[in-house]
Amino acid sequence: MIKRLQKSELDTIQKMANEIWPVCFKEMISQSQIEYMLDWMYTQKKLEDNFDKGHAFIILKKENKKIGFASFEKKRIKGRIRLHKLYVDPNQHHNGAGRELINYIINEGKRNSLSTLDLFVNRTNPAVTFYEKIGFEIVESIDLEIGNGFFMNDYRMEIEI
Repeated sequence: MIKRLQKSELDTIQKMANEIWPVCFKEMISQSQIEYMLDWMYTQKKLEDNFDKGHAFIILKKENKKIGFASFEKKRIKGRIRLHKLYVDPNQHHNGAGRELINYIINEGKRNSLSTLDLFVNRTNPAVTFYEKIGFEIVESIDLEIGNGFFMNDYRMEIEI
């Protein structure tokens, strides 16, 4: 079951990120960068600011256990929906959870007459293969300085919806 969160429920996203990120990113970026990025993107204030800017947050539950989350934003001027966050409990990988979250967002885009879903993903993230398998294509490579001497070395990927 996918549930769309209200602003007052965003602490759920913060808790889940603090559990999932250290496991999923330990082979891709340093522990200090993980801590920096969690503080940069997942404080209650930052999540609330994003919510106020139009980001929607969803969680996926199976058997009453929260196993994944995502956030997205409709970019009507560009005719696209942007996936900002998609994370699944590592113990639940390869069980269709990521696909279920993506399908929800694609359907949201279709309901709003948007034509493209795009996202940014670390170039060394195994999720690149997941996204390619479901039809995403790499459209550009980006190196973004995020402060404290850290970079996000990402692909921008997209799929027509």
